[in-house]
Parts: sequence; structure tokens; C-alpha cells
Amino acid sequence: MSSGGTLYVGVDVHEGESQVAVYKSDGELLLERSVRTRILPRFISSLPGEKHVGLESVGFIYPIYDALVKEGCDVAVANPNNVLLIARTRIKHDRVDARVLGELRINFFPKSHIPSEATREKRLLTRERVRYGVKRAELKNSIKWFLKRRGIHVKKPFSIAGRRQLLALGLPEVEHRLKELELVEKIVEELDLRIMAVVSRDHAARLLDTIPGLGAYTALFLSSFLDDVDRFPDSKRACAYVGLVPSLHQSGDTARLGHITRQGNKWLRRNLVECARWAVRNDPHMKVFYERVKGRKGKKKALVAVARKIVSYAFWMLKRNLTYEELAPWKNDWG
Repeated sequence: MSSGGTLYVGVDVHEGESQVAVYKSDGELLLERSVRTRILPRFISSLPGEKHVGLESVGFIYPIYDALVKEGCDVAVANPNNVLLIARTRIKHDRVDARVLGELRINFFPKSHIPSEATREKRLLTRERVRYGVKRAELKNSIKWFLKRRGIHVKKPFSIAGRRQLLALGLPEVEHRLKELELVEKIVEELDLRIMAVVSRDHAARLLDTIPGLGAYTALFLSSFLDDVDRFPDSKRACAYVGLVPSLHQSGDTARLGHITRQGNKWLRRNLVECARWAVRNDPHMKVFYERVKGRKGKKKALVAVARKIVSYAFWMLKRNLTYEELAPWKNDWG
């Protein structure tokens, strides 16, 4: 391959081998080959000239991204859901995917936001908390269902007295689940302590922690998910990123709003809705808004609207570097 010039590299990344397509700036295909993923950064860095690399996002993309950036490449990562040409290609295989990514890198590439290493660690921590929170709920539901099948009723089964009653039943299945539940609860407590320690040192999360109902866990979850709010032109785009805006169905001159888009992280949305329940009960300003929406659209949609309002306020708090009280959303119009 001749030296110099600008190269556009499309890579369809897989765990074992990745497909690479290299283009000149005029769209001419120069090279197409399969490369072992573990040597992918070294291979791309060995190509002559300035390199613009397009990758399709996968679960292990960060080490590859970091290595390529370290090698001096201009790297962009695309969400596969947004690479419409790949989805529409009649013949779907790795070589076509790599070509499309290379061609898009020349013309139009739908970039996906790559968070900093520090933000990634915060996201990993919140995901770990989600994992064990879900496991805790599954174990509790499993015990309740087991008792129901046997026709056994225990009032407040997970209180101290209730657990004693469960153990007194002498049922091995319940005892095993209780032991596992105790272990999971201990891990959840440890994770909550770690989250509180991180939030105490994280300015953005501390700001969001002042929103009624959020708490340290959801504050860190939301702040790390939004990350740099300057990438959103307004609060509506931030809400759309979380997946809390209604979908739009339009045909001709007729437009109809549907359910929320549910893009983004479903566990963050669930957390925000639960926080909205608390906020409605404890913050008079949120309650006024909730009651107004509930009268028109019902309880469920009103709670989602409150969750969306929380994200909107979070956007402006991070944008203006203000606490909830300093933002005073009940006095100002913040979208």
C-alpha cells in the first residue's frame, strides 16, 4: 500500500477476528481483509498516512478504542442500531458491514458518545448495583411464590420476625434462598457504601443528589449516564437520550404521540420512576405538577412525566452548576 494520504478504515469487530475495509478519501477501496482482534490496533496503526477509523459498538469496544486513540488514530464508534445502511443491506455479512462503516466514515458517520475512563468506572459501579438489586428482587419473589404454592402465609416475610418464621418452617428450598438473599443483601450494602463514597467526591452526582427523591445511587447513575451535558442542545434531547419522551407517529399532516421510546438504559428509567413516586409524596412542587398531569392522563403517565421532569431539571443543574434549591424550578421555566 502506498504511503501518505488520508485513510478511512471501517472495522466490524468480533471477539476472535475482525473484518477491516480501508478506503481512500475519494471512496476507492484499497484493502479488505480479516485481522485477529487482539492485534487489530497494531495492524491499523501500521497503515500509512492519517487514519480515520469507524467501529461498530460492541461490549468490549473500550480497550480497542483506547489502544487506537493511543496510536494516534481518529476513532469514531457507531451504535449498530443507527447504522441504517447495515440494517438495510440485503446480504448481511462481516465484509459488507466493514465496507459500510468505511464508506460512512468518509461521508456521514453516526457517532456514539464515548465516555471517559473515570465515567466508565462509575457506570460499571452502578451496573453492578443494578445486577445485585435485580438479584435481590428475584430471590424475594422466588420465596414469596414458593410460599404461595404451598399455601403458607407469612406477614412481612423479610422482616427480622418474618425471617425467623420462614426458618422455623424447616423447608430446605426456603432456607437456601434465605442464605443466598442474605449474601446478596450484604453485597448490595457494600455497593451502596462504595457509591456514597464516590458521590461524596463527584461534583455532578452531588448536585443531582439534591433533587428530592433521587438519592446517591440514582444521582450517580443519572450523572454518569448523561455524562457531558453540553453534547445535548437542550433538556428535551437529554430526556430523549434516557428514553422518556413519547414516540411520534406521523403520516402526512397527521401526527400522533405514542408510548415513550424506551431508548437508553431501562434500569435507569425504572429508578427514575421510583424516585418520582417519592418526589410526588415529599416535594410539594413535584406534587402540583403530578396532580395536574394525572387529571388529564392518569397516574402512570403522570409518574413518567415527573421522571422526565427530573431529567430535565438534572440537565439544567449540570449545565448551570446549580443545586435543586438554587435552580428553583418552581420559580423558573427550565423546559
